Amino acid sequence: MPRFYFDVRTPSGVVCLDHEGLDCADASAALAEARHGARFVEPEEGAGNPLFSGYRFSVADEAHRFLFTVPFTELEIDGAVPPAPIGRGAPAKRARHLS
Repeated sequence: MPRFYFDVRTPSGVVCLDHEGLDCADASAALAEARHGARFVEPEEGAGNPLFSGYRFSVADEAHRFLFTVPFTELEIDGAVPPAPIGRGAPAKRARHLS
């Protein structure tokens, strides 16, 4: 299963490098994780907090090649829950490293 990394970036640069990553079936599954906060932030926080307006996930593959970004303002709040990452048990929230 490929591993994807979800770095948190602001307009001024990187706030948090994701050193752990998440196992996802493919890039589409990684996009779904990013759209649901990638376990860093609840979608409601991303869309509703003006402090996060410039924040985004910068997603990279297991070779750390950039794939795409997802702005926090576009996180999905529809109640859909992404599948739990393979090999990690329950989808616990990941530690926050946001300023």
